[in-house]
Formats: sequence, C-alpha cells, structure tokens
Amino acid sequence: MGGPLRAGDILKHATEHQLDKYLLPLIRGERACCFSLTETDAGSDVRSMRTVAVREGDGYRLTGHKVFFSGGPFADFAIIVARMAGTGEQEGDKPQFSAFLVDLDSPGCRVEDGATPMSGERIESDIVLDDCFVPAANLLGEEGKGMRIALGRVTTNRLLHCPTVLGATRRAVKLTLDRTRNRQVAGQPLLMLQAIQHKIADMATELYAARSMTYAALAALDEGREVHAEAFMCKLFVAESAFRILDEAVQIHGKEGLTQGNEIEYLFRKIRMFRVLAGTSEIQRNGIARLLAFHH
Repeated sequence: MGGPLRAGDILKHATEHQLDKYLLPLIRGERACCFSLTETDAGSDVRSMRTVAVREGDGYRLTGHKVFFSGGPFADFAIIVARMAGTGEQEGDKPQFSAFLVDLDSPGCRVEDGATPMSGERIESDIVLDDCFVPAANLLGEEGKGMRIALGRVTTNRLLHCPTVLGATRRAVKLTLDRTRNRQVAGQPLLMLQAIQHKIADMATELYAARSMTYAALAALDEGREVHAEAFMCKLFVAESAFRILDEAVQIHGKEGLTQGNEIEYLFRKIRMFRVLAGTSEIQRNGIARLLAFHH
C-alpha cells in the first residue's frame, strides 16, 4: 500500500545537485526512493525518534533504526529524518530534526527485511544506520527544518494515496454489481432484492462523495493553495468510506468474499490498511480539529 514512489512536496526544498542526482531520475523512473519517519517506539509520535545525526567534517554521521519503509526492498535511496545530536536531550530542550538523502548502498547503511503487512505484499523494509556518513550536499533543506519538510511531504502524500484507494474501491463496487446481477436467489438476480439495491446505492454514493472531495482538494493543490485541512479530511473520509464499502462488498459476496484468492477478499485486506497508513483516522481527526481551532 505504499503506492508510487513520489517526490511530492520535497521538490521545492531540493538543491540543483539533489534534483540532478536524485529527484529528476526518480521522476523519470530511473531510480527508486523510499521514505519513512517511523521507528519502533516512534509512530504517530514522530518527535520521539531516536535516530540521530552528528555533524562531522563536511557531512553527518547517522545512527538509528527505521521501520516500515514502504518501497524499501527495491529503493536506491531514502529520505531519512534524524534528530540533531545535542538537541532534545534535556527536559524542556526542543529537539531539532534534519532530513537527508541517503544512498542505501552507503557504508554503515543496511536494508533488512521488514514486516509483511496484512495485504501480503512484500513492500516494506527496515533500514539500520550504523555511523553512516552522509555528505553535507545531501542535507535536504536547512538543518533543523527536517520535520517541517517531512510533514509537508506527508500532507501531500495523504492526498496522493487517496486515488489509489478510490480505484480499488471502484473495482470493488463493480465486482459487487457483477456478482448481484449474476447470482440467482429464488429464481431472480440478487440485485432484484431491495435490501441489496439499497446497499449498492449507499456504496456508490459514498464512493462518489469520496472521489469528489479528493478531486477538489487535488485541484486546489495544483493551483498552489494550502490544503492541510483538506488533506486530513480526504484521508479520513476516503479511508473510512472505502472500508465501509468493502465491508458491504464482502457481506454481499458471502462465503466467496471470505475466501483467499477471491479479489474482494484481497481488496478488503488492502483497504483496511489505509485506515492506519499515512496516519491513523484518529490522527487525521486530531489534525482537523487542531487546524479548525487555529484558523477560527
């Protein structure tokens, strides 16, 4: 469920060197990238991360252990956020974070097999950094501004995940319509039952609403407008509505919808993950409430 390997919001922070070596090859499909803030004890609370960067000569030494790197098994480089050494170590001392472009074949950088998600796709890795040297030219943006850069990318990425989920949900609605047209019950298609018609109507309506708000937010993003609240809202609504739609699809398919190898069963597992990935639904609600309180 990692989706395409996107450059997204980080493009505006990159130097000419970083564009030429990393991001333009990424956009052209010549290189692959992965990104994650997550550590074992620092999921939604990303500021608790323990990966640390120490300044040394014309670069930095990174040490830490990152998990759930989507795209890690086939990535060439990673966007890694680390806490600057000497910050956030005392009570009341605010930690500072920096973002780095790290070649995954660098000495001191090791890619390990990650956990297999419930979708069954082997798309995740751990990245272990052991005194890994990163040249100063690979510092993304300004030192100490890494968390802002990372969260800006996550905001954009929340929106960019939504079309993937909408496509899978649209496929589930089509499969369910086909099933109810072809499945005979008491001498008539299942779709002729009013209870089924109402379920189908609700599924299609929720899909239309989720798609419409996503398109509106993406149009605003293309126009250069701020879409922080909209990204939270779209991620929340698309994830929750897609789950409801897939749950109904499984119910309508009956035993077949519970059977491994059936496409609906696979889509249900894949869509269920989206209520957690890129921030849980609860995190999205926190973000919406915070922005509403701040702006009003």
